Amino acid sequence: MKIKLLLGLLLFSSSIFAQVIISPYIVYTDNHNRYGSYIVENKSTQPYEITVSFVFGYPVSDSSGTMKMKYLQETTANDPSIVKWIKAFPKKFILNPDQKQTIRLSVRPDRHLSEGTYWARIVTSASPKSLPVDTVKKGITAQIKFVLNQVTTLFYRVDSARTSIKFDTVWVKNDSGKISIFASMTRTGNSPYLGDLSLAVKNVQNQEVFADTEYIPLYFQLVKRFDIDKSKLPDGTYSAEFRAENIEKRDVPESNIGKVPAIIKKIIFTVP
Repeated sequence: MKIKLLLGLLLFSSSIFAQVIISPYIVYTDNHNRYGSYIVENKSTQPYEITVSFVFGYPVSDSSGTMKMKYLQETTANDPSIVKWIKAFPKKFILNPDQKQTIRLSVRPDRHLSEGTYWARIVTSASPKSLPVDTVKKGITAQIKFVLNQVTTLFYRVDSARTSIKFDTVWVKNDSGKISIFASMTRTGNSPYLGDLSLAVKNVQNQEVFADTEYIPLYFQLVKRFDIDKSKLPDGTYSAEFRAENIEKRDVPESNIGKVPAIIKKIIFTVP
């Protein structure tokens, strides 16, 4: 019974995620244009109750490169949060099948903010208006309230925005079945670094034996890990080159971020 119920909830969650769509996933505002918007679309055959809220948070990682979101319910003056200055309209509504709703956002911050980028996470919560009913036992039923939270981002930029990346440390860990290459990175400047981090590994003949690229949302500091199957790296000497490239203008065309040069870091390592 419990297994069937859990499976049903997982399928139901996937269904909501596929049917309630949000775009864009980054809303950009600045001190010259304090208004933004995004669209919520219901592609299902049933109505959903939509609620909009805001929270401050950013990605963090541990020393192994495992990432998670860190959310702060209370912030200090040192946190670049705009949560308390955002208004959304509408903030709660019913979205019928095959309908779209534009959510308009306004930011009214303190006029004395220092230059740089401030942000908040937009939490768009969706729950079916008609709650699913589960039969607990014969003659007894229970309603299950399921809420899916989709988290996107609102930026607010004040005047000049500068960002780059600094490689603090790069190291290699040799395990029984894989080689792991780590990069510890710190953001510089006054704005988050939204970029691609590429890793290319070459042998002594300068032949590329491994290449991969991953997105890095670097707000403060992160550790990134790339795992390589040992079968791809016979015993020998290799070079590993990290290349970080800022892609904010690609994802946020209206951004006023200046040109950000690519940053490269290389190391030499041996196997075993």
